[in-house]
Amino acid sequence: MSGNGRSPQHVSIFRPGSATQEERKTYLKYALFFLAVAVLLVVARQLGKDASTTRDQSTSTLNMKFDLSIQQTSGEVAREGYHPKSGGKVVRFRLSNPGNYPVFYPVRPGTNVLVGHVVYRTTPESNWKAVPWSATPAVPNVQESNDQNLAWIEMPPGGWVDGQFQDLGWPDGDHAYAIDLKPEPGAKVVGLVSPPYHLVTDE
Repeated sequence: MSGNGRSPQHVSIFRPGSATQEERKTYLKYALFFLAVAVLLVVARQLGKDASTTRDQSTSTLNMKFDLSIQQTSGEVAREGYHPKSGGKVVRFRLSNPGNYPVFYPVRPGTNVLVGHVVYRTTPESNWKAVPWSATPAVPNVQESNDQNLAWIEMPPGGWVDGQFQDLGWPDGDHAYAIDLKPEPGAKVVGLVSPPYHLVTDE
């Protein structure tokens, strides 16, 4: 017992680098973990936005609107030895872009006339085929060949282009107008077919 009558007190000595250092390491690991998770979430969100934008742009041509109206032509038309039953009909159309992205459509250089071709099918389940007399027959999968003789014009969102073509009314079956579009000038072409129509020509 000491002289002042008090019991001896034990003094706790703080040792830096023992428990506190371990706690700091633990906190640092947690901080790095949460930082890594946050970075991954930001990157994933941005990639999702980019993928969505690319998907929207690539499918923007599918949102195009094709309106058609048909009227009788005057006089008979024959091309390269083909002799149709009648003069056929003039089909007027309006191609409009109600989407949110621009679309590029083909014209002959020096004009603003949209280039396309008439296609037909014998049954709703069959594939579309270019008619023999079409002014601009289809050239499937030959983008380079097409691009040599075509210019591409931008149609902004809300824009439209009017045009017309002559349909001789044969072969029998559903007819439609097919055009090539691009989501951007350097992209691959995406085919678009108008709503089908059926012509009744005079014998």
